[in-house]
Amino acid sequence: MRFFIFSLMLAAAAHAITCTEGLKLYYKNMYCLFFNEDGAFLDSNYISGLDGIFESRKLVREEDRILVVTSSNEEGTLQSDTSLYYYLINDINAPADSSIAYTKSVIGDTTFIEAITNGPDDEDDPNISKQKIKLFKDGLINDSFEEGPRGTNEDHLELTLKNDTLFRLSLQSEDGAPMDTANYHFYVADKDDDHLCHEFYRVDNCYGGCTDDNGNAIHDGDILQSYEHTIKETASGFVIEEFRSGKWTYQYFMRYTDGHTESIAKRPTVRMKQPSRDYYFDTKGRKLHKALPYRVQF
Repeated sequence: MRFFIFSLMLAAAAHAITCTEGLKLYYKNMYCLFFNEDGAFLDSNYISGLDGIFESRKLVREEDRILVVTSSNEEGTLQSDTSLYYYLINDINAPADSSIAYTKSVIGDTTFIEAITNGPDDEDDPNISKQKIKLFKDGLINDSFEEGPRGTNEDHLELTLKNDTLFRLSLQSEDGAPMDTANYHFYVADKDDDHLCHEFYRVDNCYGGCTDDNGNAIHDGDILQSYEHTIKETASGFVIEEFRSGKWTYQYFMRYTDGHTESIAKRPTVRMKQPSRDYYFDTKGRKLHKALPYRVQF
């Protein structure tokens, strides 16, 4: 009995996590196209407000695709739907509608991913991009390029955890213009509670004068405090909570990858079943007979 209790204590200690570490895992999962390599993956998220309003989304990972189950309650009306989120194709040379076509390699403790993501069709925003991702222990670098009817967009994102502070920097360029700062955020652990993080951001691109939520004037370069994030540990992972505008609660449910077969990171070399080249799929999984609007370059 003592040995059993001691084993449970060791298991709990092995997964003890701080707020900055939890946020790092969440953002790495979000920016690496769900190919989580660092111990946890996003299982679901939940947004709730006043008067019983809520919206939830759960990702169901299968061998060759990810499904999304959405539920909501607004004005007393309950709605639920299951749809295709992305097909997973382990061949970057064979992209298709609603798919992530990718290739992955590992050198030492660094993972390199190249991917073409092709989201649902939209004449104004085709949601097609090519991404290069570098994953390492304390963060990641993601470079993406999109081309569509409105022009081209390039994004460079850096995520790094240093000395209990998580830094998130995003640079953006449109139609070949020089890269400028889109946003710069950093998250600092509370000195008395390492399960609580304070988020700060730098004011950028404040043209014509800006004000904060209280109407006070702010300027480019000012550092302002944003939301607070709390980590709550669970039996299979942890939950990140945010409180916004005094009435909205955001919850992100993360699950540890060890011992769970749902993580697609456990199947990096499996040859995915590919959609036929004669047809494609929409977000409901329906077949569409049409040509692929593929005009991506990097």
